[in-house]
Parts: sequence; structure tokens; C-alpha cells
Amino acid sequence: MVAVLALSTLGLTTTAQAKSVSYSALTYGTSKTSMASKYFVRPAQVTVKNSQYRVTMHLKTAKTLGKYPVQVIKVNGGTPQNVRKVRDKAGNSNVYYTFTTKNLKKKITAKLSINVLHVYQAKHDITFKFKASQLPKLKAKKAHIRAVTAQAASQSRPAKKGLALLLP
Repeated sequence: MVAVLALSTLGLTTTAQAKSVSYSALTYGTSKTSMASKYFVRPAQVTVKNSQYRVTMHLKTAKTLGKYPVQVIKVNGGTPQNVRKVRDKAGNSNVYYTFTTKNLKKKITAKLSINVLHVYQAKHDITFKFKASQLPKLKAKKAHIRAVTAQAASQSRPAKKGLALLLP
């Protein structure tokens, strides 16, 4: 338990700085660029937290299509997290959302709801393919973790005795 606390204290379980990662928005089940691709702003921002990728994506649609006409209903099998909707000065709709996954080297599936008032309404699946060479490392090197754990364990033993003396 002390080792886990030490790892947390040393920052190994905290969120790292975001990396910009390019991706393609593909028609579901194909390698063809999706018609919805133009609405996805690139690159995505990817961080690592608790041995998982945390991906933040940005969807932008023109004012002429109405307020927030494209919504992400599901992504990677779950509901998008931290959804933030913002209208820019030009009146365009911007939607930011986050999802987590252990594997960004595989394709990620999402379900979109499209509602352009009086013109088009539909739900479509889409696939995202991320550029693997740009991904941050998912796990710290095992040798480094072992060294930090050993160091934390060796430093914790004297602290227990000192702590015991302070307690009634």
C-alpha cells in the first residue's frame, strides 16, 4: 500500500501532458473517408491516466446547419464524457468530448446523431483510426516502476517507526 502511495506521490498515476494525435474519420466498416470527416477537427488531444488513453475530440459545424446538428451518442461502446458545447463568435457549433480506452491502435467506433432542421435526420456509425506512431506511451517502463516501488518500500520502513512514536 505504501508503494502505491509512493507511486501516486511521484506522479506515475497522474495525467500526463496532452499529445496531439492525428486521426481519420472513416465510413463504418471501411477504409474510406466518412462524409462526416469534415466536421471533426484534428488533431485529437490524448493523455494517459491510470494506464488508459484519455482522448479529447472536437466537432465543429457551420452556423448554417443549425445549433449542434451533429452529436456523438456513443463512442468506444460508452457515452461520451465531459461534453462541452460552445458557440464561437461566428455562430458555429463546437462540441468537445472525451472517451477512454486501453487501445488506440485498434479502430474506435462511434454513433452520431445528425439533425439538420427540415433537411436531414439520421443516425450513423463512424470509425476513427488514430495514428499509432503519435500515441503517448501507455505504461511506464516496468524496470522504472520496480525501482520506484523498491525505493518507496525501503524509505517507508523507518517512517512507520517514526509514525508509531507520534501516535498515542
